[in-house]
This record gives sequence, C-alpha cells and structure tokens, in this order.
Amino acid sequence: MRFNLEGLEVFFPYDRIYLEQYQYMRSIKQTLDAGGHCLLEMPTGTGKTVCLLSLITSYQLAHPNCGKLVYCTRTVPEMNSVMEELGTVFSYRSEQLRLDREAAAAADASNTQQAEDVAMIDIEE
Repeated sequence: MRFNLEGLEVFFPYDRIYLEQYQYMRSIKQTLDAGGHCLLEMPTGTGKTVCLLSLITSYQLAHPNCGKLVYCTRTVPEMNSVMEELGTVFSYRSEQLRLDREAAAAADASNTQQAEDVAMIDIEE
C-alpha cells in the first residue's frame, strides 16, 4: 500500500495498516522533520519493525541528505528478521517505482502518438 503521510509518500508493503501503526509512523516523521530524537513504544507483534523501515526508507528516498538509519538488536536472529523485513520493504518499493516508470513511459508514448496524429491531420488539411 502506498499512502501520503503529511506530504511524504510512504511505501508500506502490506495491504492493511492499523491505526496504531499509522500513528507510530506519523510520530517518527514529525520527529525527523523537527530534527529531533524520539523514543516510541508499541507492544510486541504490532508491526513496529515494518513501520519504522517503511517510514525511514520512504523518508530517505524523499530526503536523500537526511542521514542513515542505525538499527541495533540484541541478537543475530533478531537482526536477521529485520533484514528480511527490509528486503520486503525494498522489494515492494522497487516494484511500485517500476510500475510508475512504466505508466509514465506509456503516457509519454500516448502523448507523442497524439501529437503525431494532430500533425498528420494538419498536413492533410
């Protein structure tokens, strides 16, 4: 799902988003916009990781000079889960951007064809 969050296009790789996830991402975005720090807490199993990764990677795409995300975990299996989720986020975003490029190319081709058709009509008249 793609959605606009206070002017930021967010690439979220799942079909649904819970209100708490949206609020979590909004809080992170507001903190990034303000250049501050934040500490957010959500219960286990509420999708914190995908929210954080979706928001941060979308923010970095829109603001290339905003800096890095440093993600720390306590164990290697936890980091493996994060890396798998990051792969899901990047795959979804890549697919969506590819579809955008294809749609833009199709629109350009259609506009070019229409312009050529108009030029042919002018020449024939």
